[in-house]
Amino acid sequence: MRHLLTRLMAMMASIREQTGSLNLLHFLLGIFLVCPEGDVCLELQPSATEVQLNSTSNYSVVCSGWSQVTWRLPQDSQVEGVVVENQGSSSVLQLFNVTWINSGRYTCEEASSYQSRDIDIFIPGQDPDEWFVQLGPGMVMKESEEGTIPCVVSDPRVNVLLYQHPSKTLITEATYEPGHGFTGRLNDTSYMCVATWGDEERESQVYYVFSIVVPKVMEVDLTMSSSVLKQGEVLTVNCTVKDTEMVFFTWDFPRRQEIEPMTDFLPNKIRSFINISMATVADSGVYVCAVQETKQERTVTKNITVTVLDRGYVYLWPSGETNVSSLLHHTVEFVVEVDAHPTPIILWTKDNQTITTETTSITTTHLTGSRYVSTLTLVRVQMDQTGSYMVTVSNSDDIDEATFNLQIRAPPRIISVSEVGSTAVLCVSEGAPPPSVTWYTCHSSERCINLTGSWKSLSGALEGVSLQENITEVEERGVTQVRSMLTLQALSSLSAVRCEAKNSAGRRARDLRVLSKSLLSQVAVLAAVLVLVIIAVIFLIILILLWKKKPRYEVSWKVIESVSPDGLQYTYLDPTHLPYNSTWEVPRDSVILGQVLGSGAFGRVVEATVSGLIHSHSRTKAAVKMVKLNTSASQSLISELKVLVHLGPHLNVVNLLGACTRGGPVYLIMEFCRHGDLVNYLQRNKHIIVQNDTHTKSDCDGGYMDMNKEERVHYVTMQELSYADIEPVVYEAPYTPPDGQEASSLLLSDSSHLSLNDLLSFSYQIAQAMDFLSSRNCVHRDLAARNVLVCEGKLVKVCDFGLARDLTKNQDYVARGNSFLPVKWMAPESIFQNIYSSQSDVWSYGVLLWEIYSLGESPYPDLPLTHAFYSALKRGYRMNQPEHAPHDTYEVMKRCWEQEPESRPGFSSLVVSVGNMLTDQHKQRYLQLTDNFLTSDNPAVVRSRLSSSKTAPDQPDMTGSPTSHVSVHLSNAEPVGAGPSHGTYIIPITDITLESSRGAALDAARYKFDCFSKSSRWMVESCVFIELQV
Repeated sequence: MRHLLTRLMAMMASIREQTGSLNLLHFLLGIFLVCPEGDVCLELQPSATEVQLNSTSNYSVVCSGWSQVTWRLPQDSQVEGVVVENQGSSSVLQLFNVTWINSGRYTCEEASSYQSRDIDIFIPGQDPDEWFVQLGPGMVMKESEEGTIPCVVSDPRVNVLLYQHPSKTLITEATYEPGHGFTGRLNDTSYMCVATWGDEERESQVYYVFSIVVPKVMEVDLTMSSSVLKQGEVLTVNCTVKDTEMVFFTWDFPRRQEIEPMTDFLPNKIRSFINISMATVADSGVYVCAVQETKQERTVTKNITVTVLDRGYVYLWPSGETNVSSLLHHTVEFVVEVDAHPTPIILWTKDNQTITTETTSITTTHLTGSRYVSTLTLVRVQMDQTGSYMVTVSNSDDIDEATFNLQIRAPPRIISVSEVGSTAVLCVSEGAPPPSVTWYTCHSSERCINLTGSWKSLSGALEGVSLQENITEVEERGVTQVRSMLTLQALSSLSAVRCEAKNSAGRRARDLRVLSKSLLSQVAVLAAVLVLVIIAVIFLIILILLWKKKPRYEVSWKVIESVSPDGLQYTYLDPTHLPYNSTWEVPRDSVILGQVLGSGAFGRVVEATVSGLIHSHSRTKAAVKMVKLNTSASQSLISELKVLVHLGPHLNVVNLLGACTRGGPVYLIMEFCRHGDLVNYLQRNKHIIVQNDTHTKSDCDGGYMDMNKEERVHYVTMQELSYADIEPVVYEAPYTPPDGQEASSLLLSDSSHLSLNDLLSFSYQIAQAMDFLSSRNCVHRDLAARNVLVCEGKLVKVCDFGLARDLTKNQDYVARGNSFLPVKWMAPESIFQNIYSSQSDVWSYGVLLWEIYSLGESPYPDLPLTHAFYSALKRGYRMNQPEHAPHDTYEVMKRCWEQEPESRPGFSSLVVSVGNMLTDQHKQRYLQLTDNFLTSDNPAVVRSRLSSSKTAPDQPDMTGSPTSHVSVHLSNAEPVGAGPSHGTYIIPITDITLESSRGAALDAARYKFDCFSKSSRWMVESCVFIELQV
């Protein structure tokens, strides 16, 4: 193969001598001189890879390949005694009169095959100072983590070690080659080599290593301020290279000798630029930027052409037709292309008026350099847009313009066809261009339905027929109106007349039916009757819709009953099926009504004095609930009465004292609480709150805090509940308290000052009341501070006063259907799934705690009742800790606000959790007060006891079937551990089976429990069951 190559090269030389063409030679070499892939294409002669020479000797080596080869020398530049002769595919390296400085690695490279061959040449020096050959300035650049320290020695027998400088730390990971140096993972620091031989030791120069970024592809951008400039403008040409740290810029441009390029080092790029503050015509030409990367010696060249003009110019040409015809309501575009410098101003006008129509848009796009495109778009053209459109393009030196003509074609429109007298018909039509009118007549009423059928054209001169036309231009609409009148001898012989208008945009036709006078009168009467029927139906539909949307009063408290063994499924118990007997009846003449305490859309609450509730001579202050004259509301009040009878008395529930259901409107006589609802009570007394209370377990700072801020929440109160001016009710008890201890009958001091202990007491009492309701399978559904009343001694009672509020004006309620919902207090499952349970009441209890410890503020103060509120609730948003709430109390709130109902605590657990924050003395006082209440002559307790002892309930004139399974709840034992409450799952109401002393089972339907608490620990000691007459 080598001989074949030699002969081929001889033939090429002969061809070159004969033809004088180097191109042919290069072409043939490109075809034949290609190194086969995988073969070694370079040969060294002699082939030794390491040579040791004596000083002043000579040496030569020949490198041969398949294409052009070159030698890479150890030194960056030529040194004395080294000569390289390149001969195409071979190159001769000659060394003359060598010295130790010529030591190092010589490399032969073939660019086409990316192959190289190395030869290490050593010329030992005569002195230790001639061991290290200095091959550069001591700067070492590396592309990655590996690099080479060129500690080349003249004698390979010398032992060389690498140290980090100046710490003299020995580097052992690098590999050493005497003719090349140390190669390995190097840090960006300084290094030094130490050579030893025998007792002699020498140090090399210090080498500084730093990393450089050498991308695989060098990105060079050549840009300029503008390819076309006007004389005197600023010309800037930028040559930028990215992600390369070591580059060299070379420029070539018209005035290279006069202007010096400048260089900027920017983040991740280097920029060389030419800036000419006032360009001249002489600056026109080609600007060439060559960028050379110094590490791999790659060069990228870019060029750009700049034109400098002595004055500006404007050229424009329309794109498309300049005379355009378009149908009405179609979109039309006028487009012009512009070549201009300096930047032109483009102005579109119509009939010498600036275009400002809303249905018109003008867009101008800068393409490249001095090229622009401007488009005028007319969207859904109207008739008044017919006319000439002109575009004017100008700059400081030149101006040009173009004109477009637009003609709008509108299909004909028949405005009217009407009879004129008894012999003429008038047809009014319009269009653009003006339509032509043709008349048709039809004599057969059955065939006139067809478009062609029996229709006869009246074109031409006919006997007894005359036509008159009047053409008018309607300038404001851009159309022409044509009025055509057809005159016949008589219309009575015709069934129909047709007017047809036609132009180049389309045609339209309209018929006129000829009717007799009698038929016309019949049609008029029928139309009048039909209109009246339609109006009556619409009025009836509106009344039905208004009736359905009318809000209705509904009792919030619901008694639920399980319908599945596990208690997870339940249904509302119809309160009309609950028992009621005459024990609760109070003579209507014994009730003396006073001032109205609260009034709503469905009823009102009135202060009253009731005689004979406790004994025949007693007079008791009470609150009487009544409804307005509305059947549905009255029935709801009766349902509420039966629910209260079913629940029985409790210390912290507004108890039922009696009722009037006969001989007049229904009255519910309830306990009277002098201090009104809890919201207003907290807000009235929030300006003074005692910070230190010796009855609480937490340590607080003493003194008072001024809380009198202008933060009034707009609750709709019951006429501000003027309870404060009424004397409190004192029930006679079967025992007499010791002298001097009347104050012990109160749970707390009746002072208007509030303390943290008072807030805890409110929370504890409400939890007791809700635990009682939960144990009776009762769901409140509207538990909030507004439905909690405050009595003497800061005793609080849960109630439902929705009847006495105008919910349409209350910001706390949101209308949904014909109901109003307190969404800020409702659990997520109640809002989004309409599910109510004891666990949803637990959520509301957590919101009520927030109201208490914020001293009557409205919940979610930062969230308006919009879609954002519901979205935040779904995302798990919860209110922050109120200012006066201890940490333990806020933890209780957060437990009540768990997303899953099963994860919330029960009310029995909440009684224990809140009770643990109170002192034992306070809880003992509460238990004593409860014992006193259940053994007192309170009408609620007495009448419940009498009602449960009745053998046959007496149903008044109300809907409902008598039952005998309702008992009075008199115990509320604190559980030993904090477990789930009664309401965690709905407890099935199962039949009770007892055994007599003889062991026989007793039918629960025939017996009634009557349990009395005699222990201060709320454990029931004795229960009496009474046989009922069923």
